[in-house]
Order: sequence, then C-alpha cells, then structure tokens
Amino acid sequence: MIRYATIGRGAIVDQFIAGAAISGEFVLAAVYSRNEENGRAFAQKHGCDTVYTDLAALAAAPDIEAVYIASPNSCHVPQSEQMLRAGKHVICEKPIATSASDYCRLKALADERGLVYMEAIIPRYVSGRAAIKEALASIGNIASARIDFAQLTSRYEALQRGEQVNIFDMSLAAGTLMDLGVYCVYAAVDLLGMPRGITAIASYLPNGADCSGTALFDYGRFTAALTYTKVGHSAVGSEITGDKGTLVIERIGLYVGAYLVQNGVKTQLFEDEPKEQLMSREAAAFAAFIRGENLEEYKSASDLAWKVHTCMDTIKQAANIRYGGEK
Repeated sequence: MIRYATIGRGAIVDQFIAGAAISGEFVLAAVYSRNEENGRAFAQKHGCDTVYTDLAALAAAPDIEAVYIASPNSCHVPQSEQMLRAGKHVICEKPIATSASDYCRLKALADERGLVYMEAIIPRYVSGRAAIKEALASIGNIASARIDFAQLTSRYEALQRGEQVNIFDMSLAAGTLMDLGVYCVYAAVDLLGMPRGITAIASYLPNGADCSGTALFDYGRFTAALTYTKVGHSAVGSEITGDKGTLVIERIGLYVGAYLVQNGVKTQLFEDEPKEQLMSREAAAFAAFIRGENLEEYKSASDLAWKVHTCMDTIKQAANIRYGGEK
C-alpha cells in the first residue's frame, strides 16, 4: 500500500480519497491544511490522524511516499516542485501547470529523480475511452467537431452580488479556460490529435477573469469548435460528425454519456460509472506508474499532457488571458 497525503480540502479531494480507497492501492497517511482546525476536521472525516500545517514538514515526512495536490491553480507548480524535490511522487489536479514550460521543467525534475509526476485528468483513465476511439474510427471522414463544457457555477449568485469568488480570481490562475476549457482541449487533442493552428477569443468579467471562451482548432479538412463557460449550462453536450455517423459525448469532462449515431440508430458505447469509480482508475494508474509498470502508458499520458498545455498556452495568448502579475 502506498502511503499518501493530500493538499486541499475541496469536494474533488473527497472524491479522490474515495477513489484511492476503491483502488486498494493507497492508504491516506496525512492531510495538509493552512488551518489546523479545518485540517483536523477534514482528516477525521476520512479516518486520518495526521495533519500538517507546514508544507516543508510534509515534504520532509519520511513515511509519505506520494502527494495528491488539489490546491488553487497558482499553487500547483510550486507545491509540486517542493514535493518532487523532497522525493515524493506527485499526482496534481488539472491544470497541472499554467504553462507548458513549467510542466516540462517539473517533468524533467521528476524523471531525473525517478519519480512520477502525473496530471489528474479523469477522461484519460475512463474504461470506455477505447470504445470511444473505436467509435470515432467508424464515423468515416470527419466533417466537423463541437466540443463543449458549459456548466453554471454554484457561486453565480455570489458573483452577481459582486463578491470575490475564487474560481474567477486571476491571482489564483483561475477562470473558465483553466477550470473547464482544459477538458475540451484534452478531448480535442486526445481524440483528434494536435491541430495545425488555433484561434481563440474570450469574454471577461469586470475583474479580468474569463467567464467563457471559444477556441477553433484547425485540422485541415475540418474545424473543431471548443466552447466553455461557467456562467451558463448546456443541455446538448459534444459531438464529432463524420460522413458515416456521429460520435456524441454528453459530458466531456468525464467521457460519460457516449453514443454512436449511425443511420438514425443511437447506440450507447458503454455503461457510465460513478465519479469515485472513475477516479479509482486514475488512482490505480498512478500506483502502477509508481511501481514502474505500464511505463508506455505513462509516457503516452505525459506526452498528451504536454500537448494539451502547449495548446492551452496558445489559447491563453490568443484570447489575451493573464494570471496574477503576468504581462
């Protein structure tokens, strides 16, 4: 069993802990929180006794082998680097970094030290991913693709009242591209490959945060339109259309609700699973990489992460999206 610690206390951390337990590969050994009282409550909820309020102390802990990071986006790179330099394997929530160069730098650091540095991105590890790719091969020549993630934030009313909302705090490298758009980019690159070129625009809140955006990926014979927003909810989902059928994915962030439509017949590709089960596959992959297994898959996942964040850099530049003190 791999002893691991968590950084962050959001709902996604609860789900990862549940998934890691289902995988049977991990034991939760510690949690980190800046506030000891909050950290203690979170740890007790998950049957854990050890709480750190000092990242340096966590990094130095000899009994912790791996760390799951789900802190604000702006913390991902410095916290990942600190843990990697301390000899710990890292799985970090998307976006693993805010630039491809930072990702490459930390991946090189991990490789030098024989450590795993992995982005937590559920669609990569969905059991039905292979079925989606098989269905994609059956729709013939692709004519168009529309990849959408539109989800109304639960903090929308607070946002309308003018309150500070972390998911739109650009000093935290937040905003819609990083929160939802990244899933669209992952799907496009995973299913369609790297585009020839990218153009992008975004809509902004008064504080400079992107609340919605569109990116056009040029594939030569067709264009993929990526759309994402946190101030509205879509009821349509995503689809890739070819001259022999259409692939539909209702929830692109989880690769669930996947259908093949041909000659008017709609065929479900696989049974959907609860999110904790999906995250258990992600955790199991992390454990296998730590053991030195499935290294070709690790290489492939790392290559995909680099390609995705290269595209994210281009979108960010084209749409004039800036984080913190960036110029």
